[in-house]
Amino acid sequence: MGPEDHPNKIERTLHVGSGVAASRFMPSERLASQERPSRVRVIDALVGGKDNYVEDRKAADKIAQVLPGGFEGAKRLFTEDFWFRVRVCRMLISRTEVSRFVLLGVDQCETSAAPLHKLIHHDAPDAVVVYVEPELDSATHALEFDTRTNDRGPVVRVAHDDIYDPALLTRLFDDPSVPLDDSEPVALLHCATLPFLSSDNGIAAEEVTSGQIDTLPAGSFFAASHLCIPDGTAGSAAAARATDVVEEIFGIGLCRPEAEIAAFFGDLPIVAPSPLTTQPALVPCSKWYPPGPLLEQVAVDDYNVGAVAHKGKPWPYA
Repeated sequence: MGPEDHPNKIERTLHVGSGVAASRFMPSERLASQERPSRVRVIDALVGGKDNYVEDRKAADKIAQVLPGGFEGAKRLFTEDFWFRVRVCRMLISRTEVSRFVLLGVDQCETSAAPLHKLIHHDAPDAVVVYVEPELDSATHALEFDTRTNDRGPVVRVAHDDIYDPALLTRLFDDPSVPLDDSEPVALLHCATLPFLSSDNGIAAEEVTSGQIDTLPAGSFFAASHLCIPDGTAGSAAAARATDVVEEIFGIGLCRPEAEIAAFFGDLPIVAPSPLTTQPALVPCSKWYPPGPLLEQVAVDDYNVGAVAHKGKPWPYA
């Protein structure tokens, strides 16, 4: 079976530059109620946005019950997750030769700094950024992203494809409209996505990351973040119970123990989370390469952890 025959294949690549910026809203509440809550719209509801429907808000209500601080806690978590991605990309730009970034999921949390590719291009104007988004309305909305090119082609591309397919990168490398080459290292970011993997997919999160890591060229980096159930915290038992409820109703494994999240990286060496330490670790996203002293530490920060790993020969900072 070739890539074009894969059962999870979607009609994928959405070329930027059509001149049409479409809304990411679905046509009606009625249609929205016929599918599972949308990952992007649920996160939008959690952070107080308006691009969501009743079914999305129901899911958001359940998720808010898991987290300390409710909706305010959720807003902080997903905002910190965005800045985790920013710091990952900036660290890789400054300390490695990676110039290709594959971002799974379009920006789910609006900030004054979004979208992420603009921050990447501030530090590396010729970097190639490929967003991959499975939700068609959200991918179409992303068509408004800029269309600058360099002598090798477009520097921003939006692809409509299944971010939970282990064979995803094979299709991207084979697609002539996507500016990636399987002979060059890439940075693959799987942030705020795996908690929303539906049980209907019939595949475990660890299988998703394992297949995608296997396809990464040598010298690449893999970053992931995931909501977790912190060991030893006062709310860990409540979080575990609420997560069970969310999984039963909505079919998503919202929070996982840290040991399960660590397994997403397989045998790859983890990069030290700060220039001040040589100890590789999975840490709360706010503590990964922080921009300065952590003047504010909030309990909810411990409920979202992330790490970066390197594929290939040992990296000096791993």
